[in-house]
Amino acid sequence: MSVFYFIVAGVLIGEYSTGRLFMKTLRRGFPSSFERKAFWRRGFAGQFWMVFFSLVIMGSLGFSEQFGFTLQNLNKSLWLVLSLGLPFVALFSVGAFILMKKGQTGKAPMPSADWMKNPSDRKGHLVYCFTMNGVGEEMFYRGLIQGYLAMNMTGYVLLGSFPLMYSTILASVIFILVHLENVMTRDETMAEYLFMLPYRTIIALILGVTFQLTTSLLAPIIIHNASNGFLSIAAFRAVKDNKSK
Repeated sequence: MSVFYFIVAGVLIGEYSTGRLFMKTLRRGFPSSFERKAFWRRGFAGQFWMVFFSLVIMGSLGFSEQFGFTLQNLNKSLWLVLSLGLPFVALFSVGAFILMKKGQTGKAPMPSADWMKNPSDRKGHLVYCFTMNGVGEEMFYRGLIQGYLAMNMTGYVLLGSFPLMYSTILASVIFILVHLENVMTRDETMAEYLFMLPYRTIIALILGVTFQLTTSLLAPIIIHNASNGFLSIAAFRAVKDNKSK
């Protein structure tokens, strides 16, 4: 097995273990601010840690344009946001809104929404989703992981005439599987994880493809933030509409 596979595995284990240690330290020092229900506060802290960790590893590997720090493909990035990312965000948000409204009446599964119960948590959650949610994750999973894989992997799967690189596929699979951590930290139940699996599979591929086509983190970050932000709004509206009936 190539050495770079061990490097990728080591980076994933390192981010997971140091990230958990960082969050554990924050909870001990500021227990009321980083309680389990205050997901957005933990989210901000977690994203900042992922940014820091990614920069450290990128620096140790030698900074490269493959890690996504470029605006050379700015027009293509914006075009992909408008033509691929935002249409999916709109379509899925509407679909999620419909499903979650049914979930309130017991006709469909409904993810928990503890963050909706407190007005300050609602605002904090939405600010987090629209501004920071995609920054750390995209730097780590697209910039560092997919970028490093692309530098060391060849080969692709043809989808019609489009070559979907193995590095894009593998980084997307890693992104999906790592979200099982949400079940371990009790931020999601397994049922909620499975409920979100189709969404995460499609969004992971969209984010991976936009990064593959542009080698820039700009489009993935914008799409990721917009996706989670509008999905949160859909969840809030679904609950609010049902409560008003």
